[in-house]
Amino acid sequence: MSFCFIRTYENHNCLQIEFKYTKNHIEIDLLSIRDLKESLETTFKRIALNLRKRFENLSIDETDINLLDKENQIVSLETKNIDAWKESYTFRIKDQEFKVVLNLPSVKKLNLTKVLIAGMPAFVKCEFEGDDLTQKIIEQKSIFKWYLSNAVYEPVDLIEQESDKKTKKLSINMETITWSLIDQGVSKQMIYLNESCENRLIKVECYPKDGQREGIAVETVSVSPVLKQIDKDKLPMTQRHMQTKNLLDSNSIRVVTYNVLANCYSDTSLAKTDLYPYCPLEYLDFKYRKILLINEIKNYNADIIFLQECETEFLEGDLRIAMPDYTSKSKVKGERTKEGEAILFRSDRFKFIESFDIGLSQELQINPIFSRLWENISKDSEKKKFIADRGTILQVAQIESLENPGHHLLLANTHLFFHPEADFIRLLQSIVAIKYIEELKLKIKRKNSDIKKLGVLFAGDFNSDPPSQAFQYIFSKQIPISLMKNEDKDFISECDGHLAHSLDLGVYADFPFTNCIGTFEGILDYVFFENDFFELTKVVPLPPIEKVKENTALPSVYVPSDHLALVFEFLIK
Repeated sequence: MSFCFIRTYENHNCLQIEFKYTKNHIEIDLLSIRDLKESLETTFKRIALNLRKRFENLSIDETDINLLDKENQIVSLETKNIDAWKESYTFRIKDQEFKVVLNLPSVKKLNLTKVLIAGMPAFVKCEFEGDDLTQKIIEQKSIFKWYLSNAVYEPVDLIEQESDKKTKKLSINMETITWSLIDQGVSKQMIYLNESCENRLIKVECYPKDGQREGIAVETVSVSPVLKQIDKDKLPMTQRHMQTKNLLDSNSIRVVTYNVLANCYSDTSLAKTDLYPYCPLEYLDFKYRKILLINEIKNYNADIIFLQECETEFLEGDLRIAMPDYTSKSKVKGERTKEGEAILFRSDRFKFIESFDIGLSQELQINPIFSRLWENISKDSEKKKFIADRGTILQVAQIESLENPGHHLLLANTHLFFHPEADFIRLLQSIVAIKYIEELKLKIKRKNSDIKKLGVLFAGDFNSDPPSQAFQYIFSKQIPISLMKNEDKDFISECDGHLAHSLDLGVYADFPFTNCIGTFEGILDYVFFENDFFELTKVVPLPPIEKVKENTALPSVYVPSDHLALVFEFLIK
């Protein structure tokens, strides 16, 4: 018996009917999209019409088509599609019968990362048919098989991998390629490519499964051969990874903060010609940088990761596959901006409780705490508009320790306004962020008496060096009036006292720089931690300056961002 494949799309109120009909030894694929609430009679009329169009002289109408249940009883023509089609029913057209297969596990898209580098992770993005829950189940049950071509091909320059046309340039006849299986496993969407993979093609097969049934396998082949392995000794993060080989025990956490340089910024003429003219375009390309980023971030073996300039596609399409042991939460800056902040934490150590994300400009305008401050700012219409238009966000996630129930963490992540002359703007953003966190912590504790501890970690790219107004406010708890310009002091008139905060935050900032581009280097990134809850026990050293500047500045062939990741270890008190 042949098969009739039915797939329901309840979000779109339709279903897809697909089968192969044969007449006079001619087999034709028939596919029909029908409304879920449509009757079988109407659906069968449309199928009959389509068959008459495809086969000349075929005499058929809706009376020649039936749907039979498991007891071989005809399903009423008045039955709506949503109720009619069931697994193992029989779909009959004249003398041809088809076994109904409902929502068979199916691959919608399967794509390998375009840039493959020996010694680095390779992963395949897979999208399955069905709703979110169905896709997750199939992803967890499906088998992935990884193959390596037996033939070796001409080395490919990275700059030539801008499009899939490179495969054609190599004159590869895919049908003549022989393959060797190099790895396989359930949900194995990522492997590390060893040196033997250099100048060879990679193929991945996906066998979609839902635990009981297996769908049709789909394969994808790399568009270019695997690039030569990067000398690990030249990677600045190699020595850092030596210090983060192992996971920490239940009393400690390893924390990373990292501005990963979003693709929406690096892939611009400004970035290529003005900001990073020293970085060859092939190494500025995000298809290359993201492989290094994933390798670097993954091997820090962190418990909590704060990312800035993180695009949704990178988080959901790349990091999620490469780091399945983490729960991730993200917040983009707005409709006009593709990037935002992301927090990842180990799923075996923490569980997510709730998000409390805000836009800092919006919070400044609506929170009564800042009413006098906003009133003062509003007297200057130009300043008011400029501040109101900033899209800076504060991402906040509450998580609970699985090892110590009742012990909660409040994780805050931000990326303050970048302009060099905007110290006062960043001060305002810091005030809003800190006061919001302070108030939120009190609310959460009042609301839930089961919380034994609630410690704050506040990380990000603050675009502020230690002497800046923003840094000094966060660290000293007071608005640093002495550092402010006279024209800015009027804005905090009569409101600076109640804008002081009570969070006792420690910070480590003894670095030569955390951001290094051709025209600037400085300390901009921090992890502030509550002294009552955390004790800083280890700082994973930054790479030597000469290593960082080996290729002028950042990013480079060996460092994938213009910032360096900061890695700390804390004892939880």
